[in-house]
Amino acid sequence: MTEGTAVTPAPRDLVRPSLLAGALAFAGLPLYIHAPRYYADTMEVALPVLGVVLLAARGVDCLQDPLIGRLADRLPHRRGTWAPVAAFLLVTGFALIFAPPGGADPIVRLGIGLVAAFTGFSALQIALYDHGLAQAEAACGGYTRVALWREVGGISGVLLAAIVPAALAPVLGPALSYMGYAALFAVLAAASVLAMAGRWMVSRKGLGSTGFAAAAHVPGIRPLLAVGFVNALSTAVTATLFLFFVTDVLQAGSQAGMMLLVFFASAAFAAPLWAQVAKLCGRKPTLMAGMALSIPAFVGAYALGPGDVMVFYAIAAASGMALGADMTLLPAMLAARIRGGGGRIFSLWTFLQKSALAIAAGVTLPLLAMAGFDPASVTDQGRVALATAYALVPCGLKLAALAACAALVNEGDAA
Repeated sequence: MTEGTAVTPAPRDLVRPSLLAGALAFAGLPLYIHAPRYYADTMEVALPVLGVVLLAARGVDCLQDPLIGRLADRLPHRRGTWAPVAAFLLVTGFALIFAPPGGADPIVRLGIGLVAAFTGFSALQIALYDHGLAQAEAACGGYTRVALWREVGGISGVLLAAIVPAALAPVLGPALSYMGYAALFAVLAAASVLAMAGRWMVSRKGLGSTGFAAAAHVPGIRPLLAVGFVNALSTAVTATLFLFFVTDVLQAGSQAGMMLLVFFASAAFAAPLWAQVAKLCGRKPTLMAGMALSIPAFVGAYALGPGDVMVFYAIAAASGMALGADMTLLPAMLAARIRGGGGRIFSLWTFLQKSALAIAAGVTLPLLAMAGFDPASVTDQGRVALATAYALVPCGLKLAALAACAALVNEGDAA
C-alpha cells in the first residue's frame, strides 16, 4: 500500500473490535448499574458508605488512566500482551465484586475488585479506541463508520447484559446468578481478545512524544472533552439510580431487566440512523438533536409513580434512541480532531467518563440518604427525592451539555 492510499476496513475487520466492545459493555453494565443495588441490598452496605467506596475506587481509576494512556503511546506494539493481561484483571475484579456474601469484608472486597476491574477495563478500552482511530486513518476518514460498528457492538453487549441476570436468577438464585454471569463474561472476554490477537492496529496519532498538554491543546479537543464530561454526568446519574427508581418509585423491580433491554435495544436501533443523518447534516447538529430528545424523556420520568410501567417503557425507548446519538457521534467527533497523542487523549476521555460515574455514585447516594431515601424503608419523601435525583438532575445536566455542544466549532464534524 502506498502512503496516503485509503483502505476501507472489511466488515470482518470491524466485527472483531465490535466483539471486544460488546464484551466490555457486558462487564460495564453490572459495574455501574447492578453493583450499587447489589451491595445496598444483598451485602447490606449503607448508602453513604457505599457512595464513599465507589467514589474512592473511581478516584483511583481516574488517576491511573493518564498513566495507562501514556503507556499505550509508549508501548504501541505490545498490544498482544497488553490485552490478555487487561482482560485477566477485568475478569478477576468482576468475579471478586459479585462473589456471594461471606468471606472477606464486603467493603474491602468491593474496593479491591473495583480497582482491578477498572484497570483492566481502561487498558482494553484505550487500546480499542486507538485501534479504531488507526482503522479510520487507514481509510483516510470514516470515523463515524468505525465508531458505529464499535458502539453497536457495545450496545449488543449491554443488551445481553440486561437479559442474563434475569435469566440466571431463577436457576441459580439471586446470590449466585452474578457468579454465573462472571463465568459467562470470562468466556466472552477470552473469545474477544483471541479474535483480536495479531490484528491490533496502532494509530499514527498515538506515536511520538506528544505530551498531554500539546495533545489537549489541539483546537476543539478541550471543548469536546467538556461536552463529553457534562453529558456523561447526566447518563451516570440515571445509571446509578436506575434500579432504585424502578424498584422503589415504579415498584416494578421484576421488570428492570426488560426495561434495560428496551432502553439499549432502542439505542442499537437508532445508532445507524443517527450515523446516516450525520452524513447529511453533520455530526454536531445531529448530536444536538439526540441530546434534545432526551430532555422531555427525563421530565416525563419525574411525573411517574407506582404502576406507571408502560409509560416508562416509552420513556426508556425515547431516551435509548437519544443515547444512540451520544455513543456513536461523540467518539467520532473526538477522533476526527486528534492530531497526536491518541492514547493520551483517549485516556483523558475515559478519565472524564469515569469521573462522571464517580461523582454520580459518590455524591448522589449520600445526598439521597440525607434527603430521606432509605432502600430498606422507603417513604413518600424518599420517593420524591429519588425521582428528583433520577429525572430532574440529569435533565439540567443534559441542558448544560446541549449548550456546551452548541458552542463547539464544526471543524471535523463531517469527516
